[in-house]
Amino acid sequence: MSRQHPGLPHQGSAAGLPCEQSSTSFWHSQPSPLLLAHRSTRNLPQTADVVVIGSGITGASVAHHLLAGNNGSKDSDHGLNVVMLEAREACWGATGRNGGHCQPLLFETPHDPSIGHFELANFHALQKLIVDNDIDCEFVAQPGVRAIYSRHHLKEAEMALDVMKITAPDLHKMMRLITSRKSLARYRIPSAKGALITDTAARMWPYKFVAHILSSLLTATDLEGTFNLQTLTPVTSLSASSDAPGWIVHTPRGTIHTQKVVLATNAYTSHLLPTFADLIVPCRGQMSALLPLPSVRDDNRLQTSLGFLGDGLDDYLIQRPNERGGYLMFGGGRQHSPSIGVTDDNVVDRQTATYLRTRLVDALSLPETGGEFTATHEWSGIMGFSRDERPWVGPVPTSALPCDPRPGLYVSAGYTGHGMPNTWLCGKAVALMVQKTIEFPNDPEWAVEMAAAEVGLPTSYRLTEQRMARALQVESVEKQDRGEMERGEVVKRFAGRAESDRPPSGYA
Repeated sequence: MSRQHPGLPHQGSAAGLPCEQSSTSFWHSQPSPLLLAHRSTRNLPQTADVVVIGSGITGASVAHHLLAGNNGSKDSDHGLNVVMLEAREACWGATGRNGGHCQPLLFETPHDPSIGHFELANFHALQKLIVDNDIDCEFVAQPGVRAIYSRHHLKEAEMALDVMKITAPDLHKMMRLITSRKSLARYRIPSAKGALITDTAARMWPYKFVAHILSSLLTATDLEGTFNLQTLTPVTSLSASSDAPGWIVHTPRGTIHTQKVVLATNAYTSHLLPTFADLIVPCRGQMSALLPLPSVRDDNRLQTSLGFLGDGLDDYLIQRPNERGGYLMFGGGRQHSPSIGVTDDNVVDRQTATYLRTRLVDALSLPETGGEFTATHEWSGIMGFSRDERPWVGPVPTSALPCDPRPGLYVSAGYTGHGMPNTWLCGKAVALMVQKTIEFPNDPEWAVEMAAAEVGLPTSYRLTEQRMARALQVESVEKQDRGEMERGEVVKRFAGRAESDRPPSGYA
């Protein structure tokens, strides 16, 4: 039963479970035989020390850092028993459906450089883990390009760089703003008004990365505990245990009693935590895998991780290795179909699909004028948009719990379509919080603070009752998104007019 808190009003509808059928992501074209329909034990375990709900990059990080990251020891004789529950196949949600690029956006929070530093640390942590373990997930470091298509966003970028000269000079040195036609053409974006360039970005196959992490946990013989993965096992609800401390995790296959629950559920968080219905809102995005046209094939391939930023515009693009097809992995186009509040990733919108097949000819000024890319895969995925545009990481305050107040429920979710530069270390932060509160049960607040400090978790990411209340005072996710889309529509209507007849500054 949901318990409302007067200071934390709940107005929106809670998310449902992920739909049983989903569109076919390119990233799932080479699924792990070990992970498909995997259930480590025939029956659901009756108990666990920690239950992780969700098997994307966040959930994989939590399990990895609890068991393989030298943080899993509950005492000298017994490690943690960790059970991971996934409603569908492993890594079949947002991580297995995203754009495949990891681009820290160092300039977007100039007044809070801790976020830029955290995203940078996340990037380097992923890179080191992949290199050290020789993980075949196509991780390639390359320049990150944030192409800007409106004066409004260009002005914001200029102001951000000015602020960062003072607040984060080290990050400022890692970025440069280009506006000349010659420089923009060199980066294959001649029609942009400007672009922010950084040398810290990468492309990768996200599903293969997570599959490696989970498979390593399942096959390891030296873990400080045990790992049990149960796919095709949706969690329907959480309840407080009536006869012992801890939580009861309910599924159609039975229940698990556990001391700690981690929600690595992103867009679906409010299904189990209804007080988050207005704080993390589902948003459907769409992706495509495009066969390269001659002008972007072989030696002409793209050499950067690209983001396209403008009024009502937030597209993203990487290109896979030549020897593996050179597909252009292009996503976005949300302005063409409903997205906010949508949890059905079995739908591929036709108008958005057409946009994704045709947009790059103009965006990259390719010589195949009027041409169209051939898509081998077109799919959708569900992101979790945060009301204050920051992830939510940490223990859930008792006032926001779905049942009788008790400790032990944690969240790491709400990445607003920007999970790749955040999720791995956010998952590590939660794992450390869980581990340290087990080690120091008499001082859980101190344990959480120590865990957050160890990972460098930005203060603005911390899940607190005060932050929940503040976030509910700003515009809803729906209103924020509608305003941005309407700005894009205004620009579109004025497109083609003479410069002197364009709308006021701030619109174009």
